Amino acid sequence: MKIIENICGNDLVLSLEGDFDEVTSPQVEDRVEQALSADVPNICFDMSKVDYISSAGIRVLIIAHKKALKRGKNVKMGKMSKRVSDIIEVVGILPLFSVKGDQSQ
Repeated sequence: MKIIENICGNDLVLSLEGDFDEVTSPQVEDRVEQALSADVPNICFDMSKVDYISSAGIRVLIIAHKKALKRGKNVKMGKMSKRVSDIIEVVGILPLFSVKGDQSQ
């Protein structure tokens, strides 16, 4: 998993590349925890280059949402690959997140 971070306005954008699964989810979860401790009001996931997301990746997204709420922050969904968008939609967690722009690529 490759994670690239950029600041875009009030958002810390975490651009993920590769599979978001049980092997890579701890790496993403650690980076999310660091981002939640940073002085930014929003975290935005760009998953346009994520080929696959497993239940472990979904878990990280839900935990990020819950922790952000407790800290008065928001988690946003930016661009998503078609495959990830389909999975997120089927699982039904998209309403938990603010949506930034056009989500699917």
